[in-house]
Amino acid sequence: MGAKRASVTAVAAVAGVVLLVSLLVTWASSIGPDRVLAGDGPATHRATPSPTGTASSASGGLKPLREVAPPPRPGEHPVANALVSVLLVALVVALCVGLVLAGRRAWERWQLRHRPPPPPEEVDFDPVRTPRRVAEEMVRDAAAQRALLEQGSPRNAIVACWHRFEEQAAEAGVVRRSWETSAEFTLRVLDLVDAEASAVTTLAALFREARFSDHPLGEQQRAEAIAALDRVHAGLGALRAGPR
Repeated sequence: MGAKRASVTAVAAVAGVVLLVSLLVTWASSIGPDRVLAGDGPATHRATPSPTGTASSASGGLKPLREVAPPPRPGEHPVANALVSVLLVALVVALCVGLVLAGRRAWERWQLRHRPPPPPEEVDFDPVRTPRRVAEEMVRDAAAQRALLEQGSPRNAIVACWHRFEEQAAEAGVVRRSWETSAEFTLRVLDLVDAEASAVTTLAALFREARFSDHPLGEQQRAEAIAALDRVHAGLGALRAGPR
């Protein structure tokens, strides 16, 4: 409201200035610039000629009297011209300011009218039902996920087992956020179902080792991953049995 009130006040002030300047310019133009500040000036004393048109001098002689003529009236007054010029400049400036304010106000209204609505808040799961759905999907897929971990090379098996959590979450309706990495998304999903923390830590460490290291991984790392995965699956029963 403050910005709107200030804008209305500014427009009203500009309109008042424009009206005043217009009146002054109209008045100055109607009477002529030479009459704005022109006047008759101080009264001049004129000598009254004698009936005979002569006057006696101190010596007694007669001399003709010269009439005192008024000063010539100038056709234009420089001060009046300057005043009219100033008024015209002020009128132009006031009009420009008014146009700028009006244009700015119209632009703001157009922006408000065509501004896209704010994006909805990113809510990608139901805080009550989604954890249970994810837990059900993980339990349903538990055998297939464990089979991935038991076959192939230990490195590839561990990576495939970890990525399987992403597929399970997608099947349950959990959406990966744009800024999340694969590991961050999987950790969020496992935290969503309240998976055993120590088992998740073990699986995450084995995944990073299998994904980013160069040294060979053996059956010991596979066995550790299988044990951690079994603990994760075992802890999902209570969540699945929650209220529907």
